[in-house]
Amino acid sequence: MYQWGIHLILLSVIGFFYYRNTRNAALAGVFLPALVLKLLSGICLGLVFLKIYNGTGDTFSFFEYAVKYSKLITTEPGAFIKFFFGNITSDTFLNSQPRVLAFVKFASLITFISFNNYWIATVYFSLISFCGFFYFANKVASAMPESKWHMAIAFLFFPSVVFWSSGFIKESIVMSAMLIITGNFFSWLYEKKSIKLLPVIITVLMCGLVFFIKFYYAAVLIPVLIALVITQYLSRRAGLKSSMQVTIFFTLLFSLFIAVSFMNPYLSINTFLQSVYQNNVATVLLSSDEKLIHFYKFTPAITSFLINLPIALFAGLFRPLIFEAKNVFMIITGIENTCLIILSFFVFFNQKKSKGNTDILLVTSGVFYIVLLASLLAFSSPNLGTLARYKIGFLPFFVYLLLWYSPFEKIINRFKKPL
Repeated sequence: MYQWGIHLILLSVIGFFYYRNTRNAALAGVFLPALVLKLLSGICLGLVFLKIYNGTGDTFSFFEYAVKYSKLITTEPGAFIKFFFGNITSDTFLNSQPRVLAFVKFASLITFISFNNYWIATVYFSLISFCGFFYFANKVASAMPESKWHMAIAFLFFPSVVFWSSGFIKESIVMSAMLIITGNFFSWLYEKKSIKLLPVIITVLMCGLVFFIKFYYAAVLIPVLIALVITQYLSRRAGLKSSMQVTIFFTLLFSLFIAVSFMNPYLSINTFLQSVYQNNVATVLLSSDEKLIHFYKFTPAITSFLINLPIALFAGLFRPLIFEAKNVFMIITGIENTCLIILSFFVFFNQKKSKGNTDILLVTSGVFYIVLLASLLAFSSPNLGTLARYKIGFLPFFVYLLLWYSPFEKIINRFKKPL
């Protein structure tokens, strides 16, 4: 019991100082409810896997590995150093799963300070996740005050986003890192703040963390941000029109993809597509037919990917549908997806309602990121249950854009109060 006492005090101190540093921020009014919701969601995730799935699933498997290696910190510090910095482990599974290995390294440190208590550790994971989400949401809301309620709903209160980015899972750490990266880029580009050394170092470290734990997220996010930065720089220097900005953005983006594929054979287009295809096959073999996305004669050829792209994109954005639901999680996700489909139709058929002050380059880069990541995740993880969890890599951005362009904005404005 004393463990909880120590950490409740520590968590309270961390929360207090974080709030004090953000009390004048655009979203300061929702800090406490958003934080409480995030922490409770992490605990609920653990309870769900404990009570409904009998303690199975990634969260408890990762925790067991983390405990095993956290104990080495005090019993065999030399062995832990070799594990942490040299990837030296006798576990066959970890040796075959480098991204899981990278996550377990980080998790072992959190588990160590948590006295090897799962529930304390899961609260810290949720707190780390919250910091990343709140940091990014505040950055955008501060620069675009008219969008602060859209940001709050999409990033801090949307059910699937909150739940699947909380607790002792990879997404808690990766999403926090991604949003810190994106928030720093947003500051440099749109708040026109000077680039300082510490944020650059943090951004590079976070890029490495995302790359090693969730490769697909990094493979899409980092090139998009680099192309966005270069295009924005050229635009400001030369005063480019919106159409030219978009053209340069896509030219740079595809040039980056091609350059990387030539620089590293493991990142070539053919190798990458083969990897996605192999993940697809492995998922199909482990999944029941009714939970799968069915593609048309799917092969690792680029033509097969292009033919199946509409199926992958629709599935990534909107499935599982409500009538495909097999359990309570899929029912909730199905309800969310139904709302997203309705919003998408309204937005698509109300183009005249476009925002006059919207940065077209920012919207274009966001849409491309959402489309590409949604498609890749559907191709590589065609299990609808797994996809519902993985899609949080793009889901808050998608929800935000739909709300921003939504014809229901007047309803939101009618009920909103100053934050």
